[in-house]
Formats: sequence, C-alpha cells, structure tokens
Amino acid sequence: MFPAAVYPLPEPAMATVVLVLLLASTALPIYLLAFRPIRRSDTWGISEMTAITVLFVVTLPLAATMAGITLPLSLLDLSTVTLAQNALFVGLSAYVVMGRYALPPARLGLASDGWPRGVLLGFAAAVVVIPLALVAEDLAIFLLGLVEGPAQAAARAEAEHLLDPLRPVLDALPGGAATVWFLILLVVIVPIGEEVFFRGFVYGGLRDRWGAIPAAMASAAFFSIVHLQLVHGLPILVLGVLLAFLYERTRSLVPAIVTHALNNAVAIASIWYGWG
Repeated sequence: MFPAAVYPLPEPAMATVVLVLLLASTALPIYLLAFRPIRRSDTWGISEMTAITVLFVVTLPLAATMAGITLPLSLLDLSTVTLAQNALFVGLSAYVVMGRYALPPARLGLASDGWPRGVLLGFAAAVVVIPLALVAEDLAIFLLGLVEGPAQAAARAEAEHLLDPLRPVLDALPGGAATVWFLILLVVIVPIGEEVFFRGFVYGGLRDRWGAIPAAMASAAFFSIVHLQLVHGLPILVLGVLLAFLYERTRSLVPAIVTHALNNAVAIASIWYGWG
C-alpha cells in the first residue's frame, strides 16, 4: 500500500469514510442507551459509560470535522464543541440514571439541599487539591526525566503548555463580553458537565460494583486518559482521585464542581500570565 502522502484518498471518498464512521459511532450508543434490555433493579454500568464515551470521543470529533471545525480553535468553535460535549455529559447521564433506571437525582450527586455548605467545602478543598495537582506535575516531569532525561522532560512539559488548544483562543480574545463568555465556558460549564459525568456517572456506577477506592482510581485514570496529555496526565489523575473522594465523602457534586472550577481558573490564569 502507498502511504497517504503519496496516494491520498480523494475528498469525496474521505468524506464518505468519515460519514460511515459517524453513523456507526452513533448507532452503537443509541442501541446501548435506548434499546439494550435492562432490569430496573440494576444500576447503570460499563455499557452506558461506553456509549457516552463513544459519543464524545468519536462521534463528536467526527461531527466537528464534518462541520469544518479544526485546530486552532476560534472562540465560536470552542463554544460549539464545549456546549455539545457538556450537554452530552449532563443530558445523557441524567437520562440513564433517572430515565432508564428510574433512580433519584441524588444517585448522580445532584442533591438540591445543602449547596451553600457544598460551595464552602469546594473552596476549602481547592486550597489542598490545587497545590497537590501542581506538585504532581513536578513529579511527572521528574519521573519522565528518569526515562528520557531531565532536559527532554522539561521541554516536553513546556511543549504541552505551548500547544494547549486554549492558548490561541485566549490570545485572540478581544476582551469584554468575549472574555466573560470564555470564562463561563471553562470555569462554569466544563466543571459542571465533567463532574456530572466523570464523578457522578462513571465513579458512581463503578463504586456500586467495585467499592470506593478501585472506583476512584479507575474513574480518575479514565478522566486522565481522555485528556490526551502525557506530562499533565499525572496531575489530572491526582485531581480525579481527589475529586472522587470529595464526592464520596459529601455525596454531592457541588464541592467537586467548585474545586474543579477553581482548578480551571488557576490553569487559565497560568496560560494567561505565563505562570510556571
């Protein structure tokens, strides 16, 4: 076979391949979420987690490609993808738990009482969680340096910072309303969507089967892997474990959402002001 650079697929053929993959990656989740037989006495599990994962890992990127959304992202592109992804996280998680299995919202961590206390706990937890995540980044660079050398590890970490897809969006922000909207996306919408899915849905479903510690580790590993970063994979893993245990202790997603939001705010500030 000739490599694609020598014998590329014609554009219509490539579009057809993408369309077929898009349809296939949509059909499987629809079956798993809507038509796969279940028993109401059970709780949700790997099948439903797989279905939603396929939608945001495969289907959504393919749909974005078909719509002409590519890197570097504009604010409009970032808004479209972020809103779609987090609508999937919240909408489908709620549908599975409350619709398919007829369980109360509290099983997803969506308790309506005690939220002021949850907000305060989230702020308090952030004072501990965020520094630990930063220490984990230094540890990741050190461990990677043992494999490929300290200079190469530091350069890889710097490259990950420079290649952050948020950087070109930040650099192009005109200020004012656009900046406020960008912050709403990353500091409000993303923490809510990701906590509902990764902690409420994934961790909650695994906890019912495996117990708290294995579920926290597995859900955090999943949370880290889908971010597709090497150096920052360890800090994301640590963040995921700590957020899972925060949810486990409070049985509410509010503290985890607040801590996640503050972590994202610090991450944005580090890009904005060149910290680290």
